Amino acid sequence: MSSANPFDGLAERYQKNRPDYPDDLLAHLRDRAEAMPGVPKTLLDIGAGTGISTRAFRRAMGPDWAITGIEPGADMRRQAIAATPDEDAITYLEGGAESLPATDSSLGVVIVAQAIQFFDRPAFYRESARALHSGGVLAVVQNNRDWRASPLLDAYETYAEAHSEGYSRDYRDIDLMGEMSALDWGVDAARHDHVWLMPMEPSRFVAMTLSRRTMKPAVASLGEEKVEADLMALSNKHLDANGFVQIPYVSELFITGKK
Repeated sequence: MSSANPFDGLAERYQKNRPDYPDDLLAHLRDRAEAMPGVPKTLLDIGAGTGISTRAFRRAMGPDWAITGIEPGADMRRQAIAATPDEDAITYLEGGAESLPATDSSLGVVIVAQAIQFFDRPAFYRESARALHSGGVLAVVQNNRDWRASPLLDAYETYAEAHSEGYSRDYRDIDLMGEMSALDWGVDAARHDHVWLMPMEPSRFVAMTLSRRTMKPAVASLGEEKVEADLMALSNKHLDANGFVQIPYVSELFITGKK
């Protein structure tokens, strides 16, 4: 990851408005990690952000696992610590994907949520191979808003592309199955999907979109008040009978084991 965190200044809004991860999807992670005897019950969440994913992994893995969130951004780490109950027993450390704070063969799970596009992936894969125990698991989980299934999201992405120079809605189009399948140390790469719908009040939808680092250029160019008004007007065109917008998601889990 770059030393300049792209989410500086967005952490509070991010924590309040980003969705959680589906428990049904993460059950595949638990089942895969616990299928191999002798694997250390230690998990690193790389690019943990405000801890939304890290806390979801605690729910999925249960209390027997030692869980650490690795996050380079000080603002995001502060939010993660503040939002995580003491009983979750999660540690948050500064760090990045290309130099994991773990000794050789010491980890049962290395996982990343929503952040793989920021990594030097070849370096990250090498570090994962070094740190994972034989039989351990490398995983990537993503909540993807499905703009193809939503006129609102399609219109929003068009707005973001028009006002944030260099942004493309395809920024996360990475062949993760191909990359995992090509790892010479990996075994049994698999993908699991979970399709779901999240109703949101328009104000939360606007706040969620403004928590994206890709909206920073639009805000810098047009001003936050203008961007917020534009997105609220866009949301109000797509309300359901109860005054909500319906946001379709496809959540993905990519997973491979270490030989």
